[in-house]
Amino acid sequence: MLRTPVSKRNLSLISLGLLLGLAVMTAALRSKAAQSDEGVPFSGTLTVQFVISQICAPGDTNCTACTGANNFYVEAQGIGDTSLGTQFVEVLKCFDPNGFGGLGSYAGTLTTTAPNGKDSLTWAYSGQNSTLADFYGFGPFDGTLTIAGGTGKFEGAHGSASFTAASGPTLTAGPSPIQYAGTAFYSVHGKVVLPAGI
Repeated sequence: MLRTPVSKRNLSLISLGLLLGLAVMTAALRSKAAQSDEGVPFSGTLTVQFVISQICAPGDTNCTACTGANNFYVEAQGIGDTSLGTQFVEVLKCFDPNGFGGLGSYAGTLTTTAPNGKDSLTWAYSGQNSTLADFYGFGPFDGTLTIAGGTGKFEGAHGSASFTAASGPTLTAGPSPIQYAGTAFYSVHGKVVLPAGI
C-alpha cells in the first residue's frame, strides 16, 4: 500500500480552506435567517366595489352586530396587484360615522386570496376617514392592517402594513334608501414574514 505524504503545510492550507468555507456558509445562512425574520416588503394596489348597508344577509352575525349599534356594514370585493402576485380582495368592515372625531372610523377584516383559491391572508383592518368627502362624494381614508391568519402556503405568515385609499361617489342601490354602492382604491405598503420555503 502506498502512502501519499501530506506535509504539515498542505494540511494547514486544507484546514484553513475548510474553515473559510464553513465561515462563508454560516454567514450566508445567518443573513438569510435574519432576512426572513425581518420580513419581506409587501406592497399592492387594490380596487374594490363596495356596498354600505344597514340590511344584513340572513345569518351574517358580523353585520348584525355592526348595524345593531347603529353603524353601517360595508362589504367590498375586487382585485389587487400585489408583490405576492394577483390577489382577489374581500373587505368586511363596520363603519362608525361618529368615530374618529366625527369623520368616521372602520374596523373589520381584509382577505387577499390567490387565484388558486387556496393561498390567502386575512388581515385585521382598522381605519378612519382623513377628511369629509368633497362636494362630489370623493373622500380619502387610511389605516393599518395586521395579519391575523393565513391558509395554504401563507399559513403561519405574519406582518403588518399601512394603507391610504380613496373612495368614489356612492350611489343608492338595493332594496333600501340606506344602501349605497361605490368604488374604492387602495395603496398598501408593509412587511410580511412568510413561512420557510416561500
